[in-house]
Amino acid sequence: MIRFLLVDDDAHGLYMLRSLLEGHGFMVETAVNGQDALEKARLTPPDMIISDILMPVLDGFSLCRAWMQHEHLRSIPFIFYSATYTDAKDEALALSLGAVRFIVKPAEPVDLVTTIETVFKELGDGRLVIPQPPEEEEPVYLKKYNERLIRKLENKMVELEQANQHLKVLYWASTNLTAVRPMRELIYHALRTIVDAMGYAKANYFAFDEESQHFYLLEAIEYTAEELAQLQRQLVFRLGEARGLVGLVGQNRQPLILNETTSDPRWVTIDKTLHSALFVPVIHEERLLGVISMFSAEPNAFTQEHTRDMMTLANNVAIAMENSRLYEAQQQYAEQLEAQVAARTAELQVALEQAQAADKLKSQFVSNMNHELRTPLSVIKLSLELLVHGRPENWARYINTLNRETERLQIMVEEVLDISRLDLGSTKVYLEPVDLNQLIGNLIMDRIELAAAKGLTLDYEPVNDFPLVLADKQLIFQVLTNLLVNAINYTSKGGVMVCTGTAVIDNQKWLTASVSDTGPGISDEDKAHLFERFYRGEASQKSSASGTGLGLAICQEIMDRHQGRISVASAQDEGSTFTIWLRPAPSFALE
Repeated sequence: MIRFLLVDDDAHGLYMLRSLLEGHGFMVETAVNGQDALEKARLTPPDMIISDILMPVLDGFSLCRAWMQHEHLRSIPFIFYSATYTDAKDEALALSLGAVRFIVKPAEPVDLVTTIETVFKELGDGRLVIPQPPEEEEPVYLKKYNERLIRKLENKMVELEQANQHLKVLYWASTNLTAVRPMRELIYHALRTIVDAMGYAKANYFAFDEESQHFYLLEAIEYTAEELAQLQRQLVFRLGEARGLVGLVGQNRQPLILNETTSDPRWVTIDKTLHSALFVPVIHEERLLGVISMFSAEPNAFTQEHTRDMMTLANNVAIAMENSRLYEAQQQYAEQLEAQVAARTAELQVALEQAQAADKLKSQFVSNMNHELRTPLSVIKLSLELLVHGRPENWARYINTLNRETERLQIMVEEVLDISRLDLGSTKVYLEPVDLNQLIGNLIMDRIELAAAKGLTLDYEPVNDFPLVLADKQLIFQVLTNLLVNAINYTSKGGVMVCTGTAVIDNQKWLTASVSDTGPGISDEDKAHLFERFYRGEASQKSSASGTGLGLAICQEIMDRHQGRISVASAQDEGSTFTIWLRPAPSFALE
């Protein structure tokens, strides 16, 4: 099996090259510098060596010179694979030292493997003769070596100077982005700074519209207002569209360099003087905002370093744009708040009018209460007189009447107090997660004897695994008690059914509790007034059950304070079903 020795101080590059060769069936050993390679090769000579140039301890040039001076290693093919030393003089020096190939990183994997296989094939059939380096004096070699090293250092100094210039430009462009300003103004500032400092010909910014999935030209540098308006009509690109490259860069979310515009069919020619371009996406927290494009009159004007710099600028622009958006949203909120104050003033005027109407209702309330209280008080007064002047054998009946009317009067007073407290807002509603099934179960146990005394059945069908409701336990218990007692009082035969359930109305999820009876039912005329104060329908008037007409009104008020509902379904002679609707507790919201 063919055995390679790979030499590189870059662990990632070494790993990638090793994986490539092992994937093609070769045996591979690695070294991290020239000295390490020499020591390993002297112990176990490879069939070929592939080496980087720029390495610590002993670089590639020095390794190749030492390799060719070793009597057992000089016949083994030596290949240079470098990303740092890449010009023609570097290659000339490498070949003069005895290397058989000089390959510039990064090479396509298939091309690299083909080159290696070609070297072995030519070596096998005698077409490749490994050159023996001339016997140069050490000073001659060192002169050539130092020339390449100094040249490389000079290039590095130029690159560092350019990098520093780019960083300064980025700093200038980003400095004022932190100040809150309108969207177009901050984009113009960033593009203007880059174009002026870097000497680019022109620059554009295309904003992305999520709804239409299109890019629209928002700002451009080095165009007149008329030219910009015309370009804004012409240059509209769809997300993913290859034409113009903007939509393609937006979809891929990766920068793109166009080294020569005239050789790319996707390029849209607007200005024939532009020969290279750089496109960079603008993204904030995974949300695509737009694409920045820079243009140069020179071909091959943009490098990977320019790409990194523009990506940094794009990130800063994205943050500034988001800050600008938030500022504008805050301004809009202030305007909306002002409008709401005006609307609230109008509402207060309406409330005043409602208060005046409520005062009128108060007078009507006092009149109604005077009427409702008079009847039980008259009966009580008469019963007391009969106890004094009537026959003793009738005293038990008089006392029962007194108890009944006193209880009726007590219920009336309590209901009046309840409705009064609700009106005044003194009844506080303490919402908490409540087990409605358990609450109803306790109520059933309290009222089962009342139903049995009338010869009625009282059944309960709870839903299993019923979510908790958001409610005031005492107030909801009061509502359910009222509905259950009414059902028992107005039902002469059959029974009462209580059940829980779920429902959805207008996309709102509800938890319900229903009380159904087999009583006389409710007419359509009565249903229209059922929850009005002091209203007693036909069934209640015919029934012997006492009442003030306030019970259902109180239930309605309590449900309103729960932001819930109370409804009734009934027809005469078919019984009635009253249902309360409550919201699920937040952590138990229905799916």
